[in-house]
Amino acid sequence: MRLLIVLLLTVVSAFAQVQQIRTEAWDLASAGKFDQAAALYEKLVAQNPMDSASLTTLSWCYLELKRFDDAAETARKAVAINPRDYAAYNNLGYALIRLEQFEAAVEPLRASIKLNGEYEKSRANLINALTRLERQEEVVKELRETILALPTKTFYRHQLVGILMRDGRFAEAVGDFEILVKLEPDRANNYAGLAVAYASIGQSAKALEAFRQAYTLEPENLNYSKNLAYALSSEGKTEESITLFLQIIEKNPKDFDAVFGIAVRYSNTGRFDDALIYGRRALELRPDSGQAMMMVAMSLVQKGDKEAARQFLPRLRELNPANADILEKMLAKEK
Repeated sequence: MRLLIVLLLTVVSAFAQVQQIRTEAWDLASAGKFDQAAALYEKLVAQNPMDSASLTTLSWCYLELKRFDDAAETARKAVAINPRDYAAYNNLGYALIRLEQFEAAVEPLRASIKLNGEYEKSRANLINALTRLERQEEVVKELRETILALPTKTFYRHQLVGILMRDGRFAEAVGDFEILVKLEPDRANNYAGLAVAYASIGQSAKALEAFRQAYTLEPENLNYSKNLAYALSSEGKTEESITLFLQIIEKNPKDFDAVFGIAVRYSNTGRFDDALIYGRRALELRPDSGQAMMMVAMSLVQKGDKEAARQFLPRLRELNPANADILEKMLAKEK
């Protein structure tokens, strides 16, 4: 009996010692002292090679120390011992990504997600691996699944709409932008993106309202201001567009887009004196702009100054032959 008690106390003491080392190692890792933590976890694993929990945390320490080969090897040992350790599968996948073995990373990351669909690290790493492999449709699919699994994480929906917009899938993007503006009603860029998506599928009236909302939230944003001015003009609200362009130019007198934009609106409404003034200002800002040069020449023709307009032909022929042809026809017609 005495021998049994001694043996029992020895086991309890050894267990307490292991727990003390484990606690110390975890505290070191949590404090970012990964080299010291790794040394303790290596000691634990040497004492018990079947300690999958210590192997998993050791692989994490190796990742932080940028010892990616060691991290991958250690994570493989952990999942071999405990095939339900989703964190170990993630560590393996991430180590393989850092080793640029993107194809090999996909399988363990999918395994991690299958075990725990709400483990965000694995989902983010899988999206990264698929992106690096340029498997775009799979990236979109994984993003949609991640959005379903983590509905409050709007980052992934932002990532998704970015891909959809780049790919010209504007109708798909509209639906996700509409959700984003509900989830984040105070973010102007959501409305701006929604407006571009609307405009790209021909819904100009909805685009205008979305541009207006973006501008309302961030009236000092130059791009939002100009986009709203263009949208107003497209919807026939020319005077409102001109007013906004004038406000933009007052704050940003050297902004070519705004100066040229108002010249176009003045020309379209027959105010050729004003069109000429702002066309010349645009040409001063960009002397090699064929568009600005054409605006000045057209305004001169409309005002009856054909000779002044004709002087632009040689340079316009170099910059924009198509516009030069149009100008020649206008001059001939006016004779």
